[in-house]
Amino acid sequence: MQVLATVTAVLAVGTLSNAASVLGDRTSVHPDYIWTEDDHLSAETMNRVPLQQGVPKYTVDLDAPAETRWNHIAKDFVDVVPDAIKYLKAFIPPWAFPLVIKIAEDIEPYFSLYADEMKGLAKAYGIDVGDIVVMNLIYQVESIGLNCSTWNNTGPTVPNDPGCMAVDPSQKWCYCHNQSARVVSRDDVAKVLGWPIREKGPGLCTSVVAEDREGHIFHGRNLDWNLPLAVRKLVVDVDFQRGGETVFTGTTAVGFVGIFNGMRKGVGSVSIDARGKGGTILDNALEALLHKGSLTPSQNLRKVLEDTTADTTFDELVTALGSKDLIDEVYYITGGTKSKEGAVVARTRLGTADVWRLDTGNTADGWYRLQTNYDHWEPVPKADDRRTPGRAHMNALGRDHVGLPGMHSVMTAWPTFNHHTDYTGYFAAFNGTYESTVWTQP
Repeated sequence: MQVLATVTAVLAVGTLSNAASVLGDRTSVHPDYIWTEDDHLSAETMNRVPLQQGVPKYTVDLDAPAETRWNHIAKDFVDVVPDAIKYLKAFIPPWAFPLVIKIAEDIEPYFSLYADEMKGLAKAYGIDVGDIVVMNLIYQVESIGLNCSTWNNTGPTVPNDPGCMAVDPSQKWCYCHNQSARVVSRDDVAKVLGWPIREKGPGLCTSVVAEDREGHIFHGRNLDWNLPLAVRKLVVDVDFQRGGETVFTGTTAVGFVGIFNGMRKGVGSVSIDARGKGGTILDNALEALLHKGSLTPSQNLRKVLEDTTADTTFDELVTALGSKDLIDEVYYITGGTKSKEGAVVARTRLGTADVWRLDTGNTADGWYRLQTNYDHWEPVPKADDRRTPGRAHMNALGRDHVGLPGMHSVMTAWPTFNHHTDYTGYFAAFNGTYESTVWTQP
């Protein structure tokens, strides 16, 4: 009753300016503030350190029964999973739970490829299948309630910003219509209830694929989700094998059967960046319900890499990434093994919107492609311009210095590397390099 009364009080006041007595002081939003230019935030971010020495590495045998093939890994994380589930459930409003329950009760049509793995993980963890469904919709539940306050707690946003208009023509969430008296957001309620609160800035992802002077392709990615420690502790690298041989390597959170990024040596590497802010939980769940068999972007990536062979070409990999119906829009950033084998595949739910390829030798900056979370042919919102500094860092690096050290210098430069960066990966399919780091504050 105490919690209910507090939440009611928060919702009743309606605006931040009137809610101070309930919520306490909150960092004010100065109209000229831009989080990417915050020197204090930048300095704080640069103090981040690896969570541990190397990301844990495991093997999953694709020849083993699906319901048991993760058991040897799950046992190492039984104590961590409850806190991770608690965090994710905090993002699901009551009206969305029936959708999760419906999927859990009849999981095969919705997660047809990996339903048995998900049921096996639930059994191994001793949790409900519905909890595993929540874990596997992490990309979706992280986008619940998209509005001005949840997208950007710092500003500035201005009316008719070309970058905002490109991704939100109606200006329902990208432009904060009244920044001095914004509607109370989920974070405001979370502050009272002790739920997880997002820090400053929107934080999403940046991926870069680049070619050196010898035609070698290098790939870097930052995953910017601002995940709590419990979820970050679940991140592992996995060698997926058949017949005792590694088919591909992928990074995942144990319990999550898709992958955030992956690579098949000799074929290519792929990372995922959100497109269209990942959609919203309602739209994505309805898409899954109406189009049974649609995959989450991460499960589609895993399936594509599972189906590759040593003879798969880069063009075949790009085509495969664009061929399956998805629950969400997404960018697949892809690097191959030879000159010009690099591309950003901009996916809609039902097809491919654009393939932005390396154009080495024909344009001054055609030797790399840097993708954040906005279509490359559109401007970016002023409140989340990671593209401009990222491109500046790549141009300063220059093609002569492309390689793992050079990619590291770019991926760890502010604001490509920021206070939301949970994971950094470096990949080179031509020689099999696959390096992962999970970050934390000291």
